[in-house]
Amino acid sequence: MKIVIFSHYKEVADEILKDSYAIVIDLLRATTTMIWAISNGAEKIIPVEEIYEARLLKNLNKSVLLGGERGGVQIEGFDLDNSPLSYKKEVVFGKTVVMTTTNGTRALKKAAGAKRTFLGSFINAKKTAEYIVNEALHQGIGTISIVCAGTEERFTLEDILCAGYFVELFKESFSNIYLDDLSIASYELYKKFENDPHEILKYSYHYNNLKKLGFVADLEFCLKKDFVDLVCEYKNLVVEKV
Repeated sequence: MKIVIFSHYKEVADEILKDSYAIVIDLLRATTTMIWAISNGAEKIIPVEEIYEARLLKNLNKSVLLGGERGGVQIEGFDLDNSPLSYKKEVVFGKTVVMTTTNGTRALKKAAGAKRTFLGSFINAKKTAEYIVNEALHQGIGTISIVCAGTEERFTLEDILCAGYFVELFKESFSNIYLDDLSIASYELYKKFENDPHEILKYSYHYNNLKKLGFVADLEFCLKKDFVDLVCEYKNLVVEKV
């Protein structure tokens, strides 16, 4: 098995992606929020890149909820922001959510060319890794691509940290595994700070920006591991539970 990590969705190599299983990570906060929304009973999530696309879908179906952010804050006229804590069961149960975020939804679109595309986060990493390992072994897939969404079209530390946790989980599952350089770096970073990710992220741009915007509770939520027993896949333009 080969693990390849892309530091930002614009760095994705399509020739590698097309023959792999992909995991898209936008830890703070898009993939975490989508996973949590599905776990709280949202029927499906439709990620779109642009605000006008979301509003068009709302015009076609008034029952959908619009969620997302620009600059970390809720888009004017939208029902929800990009905080996982907003996607409570009483809000999203049975609903279709159309989401657009600065980086996460674009990363999902970019990774759609993979054999299969999954959403990654700390909150369900172990369950997701277990599922992918089982599927990869049965389907003969030799490469797992981890696509980090980034922040404002730049490398971001928290996605790499989460990617390192996935590397650890795959190292435990495959006896013969090849890691590219970024996979090695992400794994070593994660192992150093696995017990307190805040210790390194407190120096990072996006973590501090969310803190300034008042989303301290989101940071705590997104950095907790493996309390969601759910796998989410992006397929046919929608995110649904597997």
